[in-house]
Amino acid sequence: MKYLIALLTLVLFCPQLVFAEQVEPVFNESGPDADSKFCASKGYPVAWKYAKDPCYRVGTFTNFDELLPTRVIAAKGPVRALAYADVNEIAPQLDDIANVILENHPTTSLIIWRDGKIQKEVYQYARKDTDLFHSFSMHKTFTGLLIDQAIQSGHVDHVDDPIIKYMPSLSNTGWKDRTVFHALTMTSGVKRDDRVFYGSLFFKDADRISLIKKEFSRFKKDAGTRYIYTDVNTFLLGLISERVFEKPYAEIFSEKIWNKIGAEADAEILTTKSGQALMGASFRARPRDYLRLGLLILNEGVNHTGEQVISKDWIAALYADTEKVDACPMVPRCNAGVGKERSYSYQTWVPAQDVIMASGRYWQYILVFRKTNTVIVITSADGNKKYPKRDHIKKLISTTASAQ
Repeated sequence: MKYLIALLTLVLFCPQLVFAEQVEPVFNESGPDADSKFCASKGYPVAWKYAKDPCYRVGTFTNFDELLPTRVIAAKGPVRALAYADVNEIAPQLDDIANVILENHPTTSLIIWRDGKIQKEVYQYARKDTDLFHSFSMHKTFTGLLIDQAIQSGHVDHVDDPIIKYMPSLSNTGWKDRTVFHALTMTSGVKRDDRVFYGSLFFKDADRISLIKKEFSRFKKDAGTRYIYTDVNTFLLGLISERVFEKPYAEIFSEKIWNKIGAEADAEILTTKSGQALMGASFRARPRDYLRLGLLILNEGVNHTGEQVISKDWIAALYADTEKVDACPMVPRCNAGVGKERSYSYQTWVPAQDVIMASGRYWQYILVFRKTNTVIVITSADGNKKYPKRDHIKKLISTTASAQ
């Protein structure tokens, strides 16, 4: 009887404790322009034509393994549990702008985590939470983390080391006076030609270092004088990691990062036809695991078991909190091509103070807000200039950075 009385007391005086409604993942079969642009009626087809034809984007971006081989990035450790908020804990302003994005932007998945709990998790266009979503250039931030691992383990001495110290085959090229720091910050001055670079890797099965040595050892600017965003820099960081650890990229990333974040599933990395890892825009993972990677950064590099995985120095550099990174030409005040409102750090964007952003083409994002204790993951099939995507993301960033 006393238990019944206690239950009735809770119902009468604290109904929110008994009947609180918890956030759950939402799965929408459709999304903006599902039929008119993204070919829902055809089952979201997969093809290389996605760059020019949006019909193939939704399907391809969760099934890229149908176009290129992959290597598994194994998740071996215990899974990090993720809690879900009660509906009454959701930040209203943040929820409102998220709904605007979902209703007006071709978003395939969106997760908002704040103050220890997921406040929103939505999948659109019949995508599932078990799908592996393509990262595009979010991947660059991941590859940069491997240099931190190499420094922590003593395999790389310092970011100011010459690249040729670890890649001696480039000693007789223009890379001889470029440093690891230059590659990290996109200030090596190397020319950009993504069509030649990725076309050679995707369709001609080019050897990565041979391609760089032959086609990408000429420079438009002196080292450290101009920001030029190109995947060649990122590939060199990945190649240095493979050389110093003496292991393939997938094994290194699994051991050093993926096993440390409590990932719930294996990820994948695309490779050339002969099996060489593509290191700059070719990572595939579940959105909740992208969230777990963001949480590692949010927690100053310390994971859920208390291990310092990413060094504090690296975290500071990501946020441009070091004098070396908060300098020309990586910041807008230098007018160096970074953008009027954004800085660049170690293979990572800094769109606002205390905010960092792993960003990929077609508007893939991991956004980390340290002042408001928030991580947001967005995957998308955007690419059409008619979408007001920049305004949506800008508003999301400003709202999240200040939301109470």
